[in-house]
Amino acid sequence: MEMAIEKKTILVTGGAGYVGSTFIRDALADDYRIRCLDLLVNGGQSIVGFLNHPNFEFVHGDTRDKKTIEKCLEGVDYIVHLAAIVGDKPCQAAPRSAYQINFVGLKTLAELSKKAKVKKFVLASTCSNYGISDPKTFATEKSKLNPVSLYAETKIDCERFLKTISDDRFAGVSLRFGTAFGVSFRTRFDLTINSFAFEAWTSNEIVVFAADTWRPYIHVADMSLIMLQVLKMESKEISGEIYNAGATSQNYMKKEIVGPLKRIMPQLKTKFIGSTDDRRDYRVSFEKFESLTGFMPTRSVEEGYKELLSSFHSNMISKNDYSANNLEAITKFFAEKENNLAK
Repeated sequence: MEMAIEKKTILVTGGAGYVGSTFIRDALADDYRIRCLDLLVNGGQSIVGFLNHPNFEFVHGDTRDKKTIEKCLEGVDYIVHLAAIVGDKPCQAAPRSAYQINFVGLKTLAELSKKAKVKKFVLASTCSNYGISDPKTFATEKSKLNPVSLYAETKIDCERFLKTISDDRFAGVSLRFGTAFGVSFRTRFDLTINSFAFEAWTSNEIVVFAADTWRPYIHVADMSLIMLQVLKMESKEISGEIYNAGATSQNYMKKEIVGPLKRIMPQLKTKFIGSTDDRRDYRVSFEKFESLTGFMPTRSVEEGYKELLSSFHSNMISKNDYSANNLEAITKFFAEKENNLAK
């Protein structure tokens, strides 16, 4: 008689968010046990459907609270750390909260995780760490970092701390993701492709700022697949490593991501504006990760647009969803929450 293989338990922080809710779906399907820790500053609608899943557990709490974390770490094998105030403007609007949640939260969680003998700790970081780089060359993990926002500065601090405490028994790995896109259980609209899709659907016109600037893009579902892939790797391969996580083929100038949308909506009007308060410009090499894992994206930018437009057309995602999750609304939300969130 074969012995049943005991399921591994993953603690997912920030699991009710854009990436976290997608990851939880995929990890449950992959037969992991999931414990989700989230403060629910944006509510819990994105994960309510998991509550009756036998392998899902929810804990309402804060990554800065040591007692909560110690309780959450009982029986945990792996950490996927997503809890953060994400994005340049939201962090700028709530700087104290951003530093405390993004860095202090990571530091507290990582230290206690190591003490609790957690085997792997995956940090969702960002290619925004490269800030402004020469787009004629590809930024690699060895390139100079040039952050132009508090958000990127906190992520760099997190990467460096995680690297310093990683060892053979505690494999900390940082994944620098590009700009996300696509439908999730809580779809964000402070993201370029998602925002373009909604503007196109509602007004048949999009405004493109800084059209010649470069970014790498990645579908939210591919972010989830990458994190699952990393969790299955040998600890000695990944411990203390930093990876640009994605595909080199998915680097585009902003004006290039307009093309797939116009193929779907040929009558779409576009307005190009040169000036912007977002100075980021980076073209990123993902060769280190691609050569190690063989990763290839499962969803293209055009497929992302199609699923978004289909969601709008069927009213699965409404104007109210957009209004609550666009850049202006998210920034205003965190500005108003600063005093409550900061400790």
